[in-house]
Amino acid sequence: MATMTLEALQNELIRELLDVRDINLLKKVCDLLRHETPGYEVAEPTSVVAEDQEPYMSKEEILANFDHACKELKLNLEGKLEFKTLKEALDEL
Repeated sequence: MATMTLEALQNELIRELLDVRDINLLKKVCDLLRHETPGYEVAEPTSVVAEDQEPYMSKEEILANFDHACKELKLNLEGKLEFKTLKEALDEL
């Protein structure tokens, strides 16, 4: 059997752990790692799912979008632009 490098063994362990769907087994593995490795701490899994952050909008982008919305509203009030109905907008979703 060929000797595995530390990095290869870590990668194999990570792949195996990612396939585990049993929380009790994962807790046991975490406990084992904590007891076998001095000073090693594994973060407890949280039940909160992190959402992707929206891209940051600069002040200029926000003001430009607001200006565009105001211009569209003015055109609508003048009868030059027709807005979608709420039903049409909801149907798109």
